[in-house]
Amino acid sequence: MKENEIEKLAQLLFDKIMEKQEQADLEYADQIQQLYNNGYVVEKTNKKDDMDGLNSEERLVGELARLQTIMMIFEDREEYEKASMIQKRIEIINIKLNNGSGKY
Repeated sequence: MKENEIEKLAQLLFDKIMEKQEQADLEYADQIQQLYNNGYVVEKTNKKDDMDGLNSEERLVGELARLQTIMMIFEDREEYEKASMIQKRIEIINIKLNNGSGKY
């Protein structure tokens, strides 16, 4: 395969993955709405940890890793406008994570 064919294939795969994720997100939202319509109530909790066992810092670190990966993909494809939008989101997460600590 030539480089441009590989790039087209990679783009098709990425688009397909994003399409599937969007579909899964919509299905999840529909399921939550059905639960709500059936009277299901989620009670608020004072726990720092969420139901999946991750605290807010761990969630932010995961989101940071995900966004950095997406940004690298956009940069590799020379889609700099998209990469710039992702970079802005990364900066916001870094501010939340650092909170003056310089840890991340």
